[in-house]
Amino acid sequence: MIPILMYHQVAELPRELDPLGLAVPPDRFLQQMSYLALHAYRCLSLLDVACILREGRRAPAKSFVLTFDDGYHDVHSTACPILERFGFTATIFLVAGRMDASSDWMGQEGSRSGVLLSWVEARDLARRGFVLGSHTLSHPRLTQLDDPSAFAEIRDSRLLLEDRLCAPVDVFSYPYSDSDPRIERLVESAGYTAACAGEVGPWSPFHLWRAQCVRDDTTLSFALKASGWYHRRIALRESPPGLFLRRCLRMLRRSRGNRKPSRVAVLSNDPGRDPER
Repeated sequence: MIPILMYHQVAELPRELDPLGLAVPPDRFLQQMSYLALHAYRCLSLLDVACILREGRRAPAKSFVLTFDDGYHDVHSTACPILERFGFTATIFLVAGRMDASSDWMGQEGSRSGVLLSWVEARDLARRGFVLGSHTLSHPRLTQLDDPSAFAEIRDSRLLLEDRLCAPVDVFSYPYSDSDPRIERLVESAGYTAACAGEVGPWSPFHLWRAQCVRDDTTLSFALKASGWYHRRIALRESPPGLFLRRCLRMLRRSRGNRKPSRVAVLSNDPGRDPER
């Protein structure tokens, strides 16, 4: 399984404008890319991964993929020059209906809104070898839409991007990493070859796990994400034994939360037993 790293912005933002820590400072991003280059990691594009999956081939050792959701302007102005310095590439997922504008979706309203890529900048990224994918037309939670509305967001964004970029758009990313089997079937039927999600749910070509890189990542946490150990932890958690254990833990917590102190427990003279609180 090839580690896929997910970024949003590469920018220095105050915490009040970035409460989730999704903006990685440029100096931190430079350190992370330097780490990958120093340790001889090989950067693949998401299209490379889709091809490897389709052909059933084994991925090259120490390979990784970089993705950027939303298509912020700083991907072009800040991240791109750093990536080119190391010979790395990336896939940028664009909100097709918000190009040449700013983010205005849930969590990005008002002062938290960021400037998005223009069509000219997007075409320049494509010319420089970066892969451009779809992140819908307007960044909705697709699972909350009916089939026609969700399919329009998925298909029409691809058609618009291909028309304006004069390039094929074959990969997709779910806004908020929010998907389910119904939405994944719609993405496949719209003609995409692969889709990126988060880290919950079964892995598949239309539900590729990603490790989110954030402002507070340490060198160790980033190294674990890039090395594949983070994805192995996800695989263990999402395996049948892992899911069974999670269900058992939820049931145990629920039973403890529902249990009320009994008079017997409170009045017990057994010195080895504490009354429940």
